[in-house]
Amino acid sequence: MNHVLLGACIPFLPILIVYILRKGRASVAMLIGAPLAVAAGVLWASAPDVPRLLGRADLYFRLHSDPRTNIFFWHYTIDQLENCGALSPESPGYTVGVVAIVLCLLLMAWRELHIRENEA
Repeated sequence: MNHVLLGACIPFLPILIVYILRKGRASVAMLIGAPLAVAAGVLWASAPDVPRLLGRADLYFRLHSDPRTNIFFWHYTIDQLENCGALSPESPGYTVGVVAIVLCLLLMAWRELHIRENEA
């Protein structure tokens, strides 16, 4: 789950900064692009785990031990930290973080819709 959280955070943090700098206003492009960017980040960070889901354990274990998978948002390094016990893959904090990001995106969209309805 930590790959999912990291993959979501990398595009979400700049989006949040732009949203704050625009005083809590979001364009239509941002409302559509932000969730797509977060989803793309999650998919990119989790890409080396896809072979396991498809039943290709041989490819998964080969990718799991290849430092070049760090291109996927430090996937290899995170896996190594999990293996040595420095990170707990079962921590509920990862799930809470992902849910918080999704709720923030929904809140941004809801707030913008509310503002635009009141302007009309």
